[in-house]
Parts: sequence; structure tokens; C-alpha cells
Amino acid sequence: MAVTESSGRPAIEFDGVSHVYDGGIVALTGINLKISEGESVALCGPNGSGKTTLLKLATGLLAPADGRVLLAGDVLTPDARRNAFRKIGFLFQDAEDQLFCPTVREDVAFGPRNLGLPKAAVENRVRQGLDIMCIAHLADRPIHHLSNGEKKRAALAGLVAMQAPIMVLDEPTSGLDPASARELVTLLRTLNHEHGYTMLVATHDIGRVPEFAHRVLVLKDGGIFRDGRTEEVLTDIPSLKAAALEAPVITQYFYHVSGKALGRTLPLTLADAVKWHAKEAAK
Repeated sequence: MAVTESSGRPAIEFDGVSHVYDGGIVALTGINLKISEGESVALCGPNGSGKTTLLKLATGLLAPADGRVLLAGDVLTPDARRNAFRKIGFLFQDAEDQLFCPTVREDVAFGPRNLGLPKAAVENRVRQGLDIMCIAHLADRPIHHLSNGEKKRAALAGLVAMQAPIMVLDEPTSGLDPASARELVTLLRTLNHEHGYTMLVATHDIGRVPEFAHRVLVLKDGGIFRDGRTEEVLTDIPSLKAAALEAPVITQYFYHVSGKALGRTLPLTLADAVKWHAKEAAK
């Protein structure tokens, strides 16, 4: 299943999608979007911009008021939404919302077991999920004894065990300490680069976006405000400001100290900044 770059085949498509909650609250309007197999996409925007709504529409947890949502080219009809879990997995912002078995092993096995798979196949999927998420040593640990970071990994291991090729994640680094957030982002990159998962990740942690995402979508007032390559979107300081967002701190530093003349060559990460300084010193 490994895909190191986009195949060009559609994984998620939104065709004129709008969603309105009870009381007439408009969450999204006129969304046209295509995410290809193998892409890793960050979904950014201020609170209330529609990020979680978009993720729930993609997974079939919500139905659009207008327009169509397609997974792998198939329209998410009411019947298809009930079986969307075979194509797409959802990591909730609070991992406890999807962890309910006594131990990690039992929780990871829950989904495959309910697919009616033979015992050996279930055990193999559980082993794969635990290994990929680097939590095999936690297999028999009670869920309530896990840290927040371990709970996120356990929930992701359950998604891996289901073998749905698309994953959407809602604020995966929320509530994590810096070390745990860094480890989780490394695992997201592994899922995409080494195991071929298509990733759509809603996040406020913009400083970590360059570490895993090739593309950034910015939502504003229920619509797509920006859509482009990570280095283009996150170095456009005025555009981010207009969307009530801030670029990574390193990027802001170079923008203000070195001036706007750097344009899209602005560093996005500490590693980028070190390389930039090395090139300048070599001139």
C-alpha cells in the first residue's frame, strides 16, 4: 500500500458542499476540493471556521445540506456513509472518545473483529497497528493508565488495524507536551511516506505543519480562503494574518528581520533556518 507521493487519483472530493446546523448556523458554504491518494494535507483556520465540520463530512459522520462528497470516486450516499469506515478513518480531537475497551490490545482489535475477520487475521492487524505506532510494549496496558500521547497512538493503531487507506485527524497534537507532539508528528509522516496513507489533518499547531504536510488548506468564514503548497501558504504572512492565523515563529522572524525580499524562500523550520544561514555564510 506504500505511496510516497500523490498518485493523482482522487481520495476525497467535495463538489459544491455546504452544511448548515440546526438553528440556521452556516458552517461551510460552496466547498470545492480534491485531495489525491497519497497526499498529506493540513487543514488550518481559526475556531469556528468549519474545520471539524469538513472532517465529519469527509468521513460520512455528517451529510451535506448541498453538494456531494465522494470517497475514492464514489458518492457518499446514505448507504455509503454507513460503510465509509472501510475507506476512511477518523481520529477525534479527544482520543478518549474512541477508546472504550479495557486494554490497548482489545481496543485495537475491536474494529477488525467486528469486520468478521478470522482470529489470525485480527491478530495480524493488531500486531501491525501496534508496531507502526510503536506501542507494542503497551498492548496489555489498561487504557486509563495511558498518557494523552499514548492514547492518541492507541487510537491511531486502531485505525491502522482497520486498513482504511485515508485518515482524517482532528487536532492530533492538542493537549500534548512538545516531545509527545514531535513524536506523533513523526508517526504521521511515517504513515504517509512509508505506508501510503492519505492524510487530512486539522490543526492549530502551524509550527509543525511543515514537518508532515505537503499542502495547506486555510478555511475562513466557512469557505476555502487559501489552498496551496505548504511553503507558499505558510510564507504568505499578510494572507495568514487576514485569516486570523500566524506563520511558524521561525518564518515570522525571517520575515521581519530579513525583510519581505526573501519571498517564498522564507524558512519554515529550524532546520530550514540553519540551512539558510549556512548558504549565506558560504557566499
